[in-house]
Amino acid sequence: MDNSRSVAVIAVAYNSFDEIPAMAASLPEGVALQVVDNGPDDGLRAWAAAQGVPLIVPPQNVGFGVGCNLGAEAVPEAAFYFFLNPDARLMPDTVAAFLAAAERYPAASAFGPEIRRPSGKPVSLRPSTLIRRGPQQPRKSFPDRDTQVPSLSGAALFVRAAAFRQVGGFDPGIFMYFEDDDLTLRLAREVGPLYYIPAAKVTHAQDGSSPPSPELARFKGYHYARSQIYMLRKLGRRAPFLTGLASALRRCLSLRLWMPFGARKHHYALGRLQGAWSMRR
Repeated sequence: MDNSRSVAVIAVAYNSFDEIPAMAASLPEGVALQVVDNGPDDGLRAWAAAQGVPLIVPPQNVGFGVGCNLGAEAVPEAAFYFFLNPDARLMPDTVAAFLAAAERYPAASAFGPEIRRPSGKPVSLRPSTLIRRGPQQPRKSFPDRDTQVPSLSGAALFVRAAAFRQVGGFDPGIFMYFEDDDLTLRLAREVGPLYYIPAAKVTHAQDGSSPPSPELARFKGYHYARSQIYMLRKLGRRAPFLTGLASALRRCLSLRLWMPFGARKHHYALGRLQGAWSMRR
């Protein structure tokens, strides 16, 4: 039985009008789309109105996690939330593969797809950088079968709505970065296991959801460092501020920054340092 109407795709946009229409076109019939627009009006709002796509426009940029929470609140009738980046594209059977996996693993709380770059190159499945790897957790792997995993990527995350609500959704204390690590760690700990499903396939451009610029690079670096230290504190790690600050300093001192790669790497590194310093206390 086709129960795709129980699935709601939630996308958080920021200057993403160049990506959202193609992402929406890749969704199967019957799957609802809810968009949250965190950015300035770049044409997305007129497109959403013309297409009949529900759109939430917060009064300010509330970040990825809070944006996802707002989107989920708008579709309480859904049985599954599929959090999807604007620069992601689904293969025709992706949702069906997830729904079949949800039947195979009724205790599971969330599922992740096989992710490939537009070139076709697969993205390795690896534990979060915040999770201490054991001997059975290789840094890179490409499973060809369903696999229980310790965390999942927020670029394409298929979650039981009841499980999402049980853990309180994304942590609003995280503006962007590591919010998927935090959510999936809590889902696995408090609700049920996480599964990687290679039959569910998604193409993801990575960093294509918003046009690149030095200003955006600094913004991303700033919030990466803040979220890293926030999560290290939340996980009870030793010296979280010093760890985050040292990581930012290493990035600033990297020789690669002094090669002719453009201004964005410099701005990202400086943003990391500013973000880490802002977390001192």
